[in-house]
Amino acid sequence: MRRPVTPVTRDFGRVLSGLAPAEPLPPAPEPEPAAFVVRDQRGFWPPAVRRAGPWTRDAWADGGLTTLAWATVALREGRLISGREAPDAQPALGAPAAVVEDIRERRCGNPAPPAPERTVRRGELTRSYLGPAIDAPVAAYS
Repeated sequence: MRRPVTPVTRDFGRVLSGLAPAEPLPPAPEPEPAAFVVRDQRGFWPPAVRRAGPWTRDAWADGGLTTLAWATVALREGRLISGREAPDAQPALGAPAAVVEDIRERRCGNPAPPAPERTVRRGELTRSYLGPAIDAPVAAYS
């Protein structure tokens, strides 16, 4: 898989192998990481929230809440959090407790798939929360 080096990975990326992005590349100019986070939140997630279908899959519920926590902490504090740290930040952002608990359970406890009705409800809760919540971290950049 090939992915571009974004302003965020350039400045905050975790190196698993090879050179750190900052070694061959200069740091991103100050507004670039925040602008990238804002574009990501405004560009991808609002249209995704309008489509119900994908939200019954674990990756969408997890990804939506994790990305929002990541973006909020990045914009407010200027640091990145990991996927493991995201569930700790989500309750303070108003994320639905049942969905946060579901994420924790699957990541750290019982990875068994939930019943179909629970999956549908988790998707509904996530979409109804994310719709308005996406605006909060990016409001200062309007």
